Order: sequence, then structure tokens, then C-alpha cells
Amino acid sequence: GKKKPVPIAVVRVHFYLDTVSGQLSYHFEQENVQHVVGGQSLAPNMSEHWLDRVIGDKLQVRQLHDLATPFEETRLVPPPLPSDYGSEPEDSSAADGEALPAAEPTEVKAGTAEGLPLSQLLANIFDAADEENELELTHKEVADLVYATSLQLADWDIKLLLTTASELETGKIEYKPFVQAAPDIIEALQKRRSAYEARQLPATQVTPDAIELCFGEEIEEVSRAAREAFAAEDAGGKGWLSRYEFRSCLARRGERFSTQEVQILMQMCKEDELGQVLYDDFPSLMHQLRIDALHNALVETDISSLRMHLILLCRAEGLEDDNLMTIWSLRNVLLATDQLCLSRMQVHVILSIIHPNEYGDVDVEYFLRLCCTVIPQMFDTATFMEKAAKIAKDKADAQAKQELEELQGITSSLVKRKADDEEHEDVQANAPDRDAVEKALIHVGNQIDEKHRSQPTLEIQRFIDAMGTESVQQQQLSEAELRGFIAEAEIDVSGEIAYVEHIKTWVPIIFELRKSRIYDDLLAKDWGLDAPHLIDLSDYEANFPLFPEDGTGSRPGSASSRRRSSLKRRSMRLSRSNSGIPSEAEIRLGLKKKQARPGSKNFTRRKSFSRGNSSRSLARTDSNSSIASRPGSRAQ
Repeated sequence: GKKKPVPIAVVRVHFYLDTVSGQLSYHFEQENVQHVVGGQSLAPNMSEHWLDRVIGDKLQVRQLHDLATPFEETRLVPPPLPSDYGSEPEDSSAADGEALPAAEPTEVKAGTAEGLPLSQLLANIFDAADEENELELTHKEVADLVYATSLQLADWDIKLLLTTASELETGKIEYKPFVQAAPDIIEALQKRRSAYEARQLPATQVTPDAIELCFGEEIEEVSRAAREAFAAEDAGGKGWLSRYEFRSCLARRGERFSTQEVQILMQMCKEDELGQVLYDDFPSLMHQLRIDALHNALVETDISSLRMHLILLCRAEGLEDDNLMTIWSLRNVLLATDQLCLSRMQVHVILSIIHPNEYGDVDVEYFLRLCCTVIPQMFDTATFMEKAAKIAKDKADAQAKQELEELQGITSSLVKRKADDEEHEDVQANAPDRDAVEKALIHVGNQIDEKHRSQPTLEIQRFIDAMGTESVQQQQLSEAELRGFIAEAEIDVSGEIAYVEHIKTWVPIIFELRKSRIYDDLLAKDWGLDAPHLIDLSDYEANFPLFPEDGTGSRPGSASSRRRSSLKRRSMRLSRSNSGIPSEAEIRLGLKKKQARPGSKNFTRRKSFSRGNSSRSLARTDSNSSIASRPGSRAQ
């Protein structure tokens, strides 16, 4: 079998025999023209010309896109040059017909094996696939073409490339802009992957069991929320949604899914030829997403690239000369990190451990130090597996202890067990449950709300004041929980918060977070401004300063955003400074007035409102970190 030649093109001829009439007919490939032997058919000696035409069409397609399989590439060795005939083969195995080893893959840069630039090759491939010349292809068609093209990209990087293709509501993609931007993105992805591999980080395999131990309950809650959204959209119970409906369901649950999670899930979900997405296996998608995110933490594990990516996003969000941004603006920054695959819970944890000042402002340098310390820990696969092993051991010890107590007999443990049960009941009675906390917080908001509108809202500062009252203290929310709770508040254009909806959305998540073990180590630490475990980023400032050379910290298009942010902060500060004394909320939350730091005139010390949790992680980005996201977001 190894010496059998491999055909470079095959033409299929289908014959049909009518057993009643004895008539024999045939047709070539998928053509509709039927030829009858002895009847209406090709002229004599024309069959060869017909076959040559079909083969020519196939060879023309092959020039645009090499369809050879890896096996064929090893078999189709170019014939020797005339001068080589009669010479002895250098490798006897090749002379015997043994398969030659495949060549090492090389980066696809300016050109390809066909001698065409990558941009031209992609344009030819996509134009050939667009038979109707509509300049649109379905997502599945685009994905199939990208995967079939030899781009020398890892599967994760191909998914990142596909996230840059904007989908229409019809599920189709206008492929021209995607094809034009793809070569630069591909080159940047290749460089980033090469830099990641060059760092030679310890390769620790993340197992599905470890994901279940660390994220099982979180994934269960996220999947439950997704199923509710899918069921509401799929009123007929078909079990599938269009891609647009599937994406819309995920996007509407912004408290459960980060933007990048949605983008990657849209590339992972299974779809049929019509672009319909089956959603019954959604939990397995979430498990795989967690594994892939940990195994492909290219930016998350590179401090230089991570810092650069965050700085670019801060500038876009409206970073001003005073080096301050509100905690709500920084939440937008974290949710816009399209080079990272932070889960929504990880974003919430980071917001929980950030310490703002009494106005809700955060020093950006402090924010960068905290993120560049915490995010790499969250994506550190070795630390993650150690944490999973510890959780598994603790569960096994608890199970063994329970079984041992059961074996000790009933008489010796009845009294102690009764006492323990009574003590546990007392603790449970004193600790408010989720419903009680929700009702209490809504009651506090209603007391402070003087407008009493059908859609209750509170101005930002009044909302913060409400969270510092004695009634809120009685709900036993930690400082970190309060910080995260306030940081997640959605502020409308008039500077107010729909507090009832906010409470009903985030109080359940706070209680879910209490049951998670993966973030214990992060939550146990003090992440204040002077925390000794915050990384020093001074060495990175020379390569990529926080502010551009003009010192404005601005990017084109961000001036209006900066003005709005500045005016909002000034109005908040004026309203708070009229009294000249800290509010009850500031005392409760540990907020401090601004104190100058040598060398930083506008620097503020902050203790804020919550305690967060997060998983160990890594951080990595390269000098091209801003490239791979979307064509419109590549700003350097």
C-alpha cells in the first residue's frame, strides 16, 4: 500500500442502469447533465476532454488553497531533476517508498507556499467561497475556511482571530473587513504565542476534576442563569437558538458573563449548517472554557503586556492628568479586557479587593500594581492545581471525620451532637440569610429614597451613605463584600443607581462567593495601597509610560469621556465637601480623606468597601497586546 501512487485529482462518474429498459446513463461529479449510452451523450472521443475540464477546475481551486492532507504531503514528493536521474538516493528509506517526515511548520508572514501574500490568499479563498457574490458568509463558513487554511495558529488563537469578525443579526459575517485585518492580527498572535513559549513556563495540566472542585458551583449557577435566558428566548422548546439569539441571551446576563467569555463561547458553541446553536451541553462548554483559559494565559501571565493592555484601556476610558479614575470606570476597564479571558466572578473579586478613596476614586498606578499581582496568580496553573488538591483533601478529611463520628456509636455522641446542633442553630439564627439581606437593604434604600418613583433610584453618594448605616451593618457583610457590591452598581446618565434591581442581582452572587474556596487566599490578604505583596512596576514605566509624552493621558476620541468623568467627580466632591466631616458611610467603610504622598501630588490613600476573592492566575501580553482583539480596538 505504501508504494501505491497518490492521485492529485479524482473525478467521480456515476452510472445508472435501468433494469427494466436496460438503458445505461451516467453523469460527472455533481453535475445535473445526464448522458445516455447509445443515445443523447457526448460525441465520440469527447469523454477525455470532459474529464480534463473537470480536473482543470479542481487544479485551479488547488492553486488558491492547498487541499492536500498531511499524509498526501508526505507522499507527493517532487520528482527528481533530470540531472539527478541515476544518482543514488541519500536516504534508503525514501528510495524504498518510506514516508518522509513532514517539514517543520513555519510562521505565515508575508507569503505562503503558493507564493501569494497571505492577504491575497485569504481574499482568494473567501471570494471563491462566496459563490453568490453577496460579500457575506455564515459564521460556520468563515470558521471552516479559517481552520482549513494553514495559518500555523493554535486552536485558541484561531478562536481569538474569529472573535474579530463582526456578526450581523442574521448570523452572517461581512468578510471583507475581516480578511483585510486578518494578516496583521495573525502575525501578532504568532509573535505572542512564540514569546509565551520562549518564556518556558512550567507546563502544568489542568484536569476536569480540578475545574469541578474549584469552579463547579460557580459554573452550575452560571449555567442555570444561562438556561433561564435560553428558555425565555426559546418559547417553543426547540432546544436550539440562532447565533444572534444565543449571543443576546449571554449578553443580557452581564452579571454572569464577561464580554470576552461571551466572545469565546460564541466560537466554542456547536452549530449546524443553518447556524442554529444547540444549548443543552452549555455546562460542558463552561468547563472547557475554564480549562482553555488557564492553558492559554498568554497575556495574563506576561506582566509587561498585561500592564500595557490595561493602560491602553484606561486611556480609552478617560484617564486624566490627576492619575485618578472612579471604581466604576475601572470596572468598565476590566470588562473591556479583550486580550484577557477573565471570568465575570474574577472581575468581581478584583473589584472587591480594590480600595477606593471616599469619592470612589482609585489611583491608577495602584490599580495597575494590584491587577499585575492578582491576575497572574489567578491564571497560574501550578498554583491552581495545588489549590484544587487542597480543596480535595479538605473534602476528603471532612468526609472521613463524618464517617468516624458515625462509627463511634450513638450513646457517646448524642449529648455532644445535641449541643453542637443547638450552637449551630444559634449561629444560623443570628446570621441573616440571602432573602433577609435583600429585604433589609431594600428597606434601607426606601427609607433614604425621597422620590418614591415606580423605578426606585438613589444618587451615587446617597447610595454609598445608605451602605454605611447601622441597618446594613447588622447584615454582617464584610468590607470586601460591600466594596464589590458598590463597585458593581450601574450608574445611569443622571448619576443615579436603580438600587432595588442592583440588590436583587448582586446579593445572591455575594452569597455564592462565600461558598467558593478558590478565592480564599486572595480574600484573606490586605490589598491596601501599602500592601507589601503588590508588585513593583517601576521598571516597566520606561518601556511604556502611563501617560504619553504630551502628558495628557488621552487618546483620540477620549476627550469627551474625560470631561464627563471630571465633571462628575467634581460635582461629587463638592457635594461631599460641603459638610467638611466624614459621613457615617465613610466611617463604616473605612474610607479616608486624601493624603499627599511624596512625589505624587494628587495621590490618594484609600480604604474601600469590600473584600474580594479570586483564583491564582498568570498574566502575559507582548508589545502587540492590543492587536489581537478587534480591528477597531488596535490602538498603540
